[in-house]
Amino acid sequence: MEIKDALDLDPVRDFRFSDLRDVDFSNADLRDFDFTGADLRGGHGTDVTFDESTIFADADLQGSCFATHVREMTLFRQNPMAERMYRVLLEGDPMEISSWLHARYRNGREEHSILRKADSVTASILCQKMLSEDIDLTKRTDLFYFLRSITSSPMELRELLLGIFARHSTNASVIEKFTTIASILHGKDPNIRTFILQLCDARSPKVRLAAFKASINIGLFMRNFQAMRDLFMAAHNASIRRELILESATALGRHHVGSVNRSATLEGVRADDVLDVPDLFDDTICTQIAVAIRRRHDEIGERMKQGVDSKNRTPEDPRQVSPSIIFEQQAEVLCNAPVLSAIFAKDDPHRSMSAQQRLSRRAEREQWRRDDLAQRTMRSRRRYPRL
Repeated sequence: MEIKDALDLDPVRDFRFSDLRDVDFSNADLRDFDFTGADLRGGHGTDVTFDESTIFADADLQGSCFATHVREMTLFRQNPMAERMYRVLLEGDPMEISSWLHARYRNGREEHSILRKADSVTASILCQKMLSEDIDLTKRTDLFYFLRSITSSPMELRELLLGIFARHSTNASVIEKFTTIASILHGKDPNIRTFILQLCDARSPKVRLAAFKASINIGLFMRNFQAMRDLFMAAHNASIRRELILESATALGRHHVGSVNRSATLEGVRADDVLDVPDLFDDTICTQIAVAIRRRHDEIGERMKQGVDSKNRTPEDPRQVSPSIIFEQQAEVLCNAPVLSAIFAKDDPHRSMSAQQRLSRRAEREQWRRDDLAQRTMRSRRRYPRL
């Protein structure tokens, strides 16, 4: 912990009975610290390390990232059955645990012999602890569904969120699932919304992306558009933007992939080679891409002349290498990319609407072709039934 080192403080003696309200403990290793009698209300942070060796005796932990952990430790120390119950929850069949949750929190008849013995406080703490584990999606969804039931107050919910954020902010799998499901089931809860906003600036790119997607789903992004846009367009999120652009381009087809990368190859493109948003509508870059695509088609044509199977021939289409068509394809990519589509629609509504209309017309034509093929196939089967 930098403060400890700078002030030459002893973690065993100098933090006892201290006033540490609202302190940010991010990146602090608090193992072997003694916070006996300290005021830690509102303590928070990311990548905070603490365990059984951290002493919180008689400390005020209300609204802090330590509160849930201390409740768990107290339960396991005082209730000999708690550990066995927790193993049942963690390792048990997802459908059996799901049935227990529904029975417990919907006043049904509980069938599970061990878990049935858990009182309301014990069950609540065990469920909260399990939420921070990398568990089966069925269990996680059910736990989120009953989130209000397993947290007795808004303060307890806040403490649970702070605790998970503090200790698992680099575990992209846990946080990503947490954020996605929480935003769907509890998107109107102010504590959940605040938590998601905090995650938009988390260390892990995967976590940040999940948080940005969640902020779109529950309206937070558009409600705070300028601030959220600036955060998403920050330099440290460039890799996220490129990944989204590449994924969207790949879904639309290889010509779209060609239009969003400098080398303009039609296959094998890495996210590092993909243009970032500020580059997509740059005239000079677009011209370079057009030249690269023409060169690519020339190379394909040369291989065909040298005996490549005519079935693999790529039809030459002069439209696909004109700068205007490249711009159109880039716009269509942005219209399909998560988060970026919202920014694009707000920043450049005319170009965004035109791209959406083109995509819609193309989808209608493709659907018409599929329907027409299905009808012709059906008529053919009726005309020539199998013997």
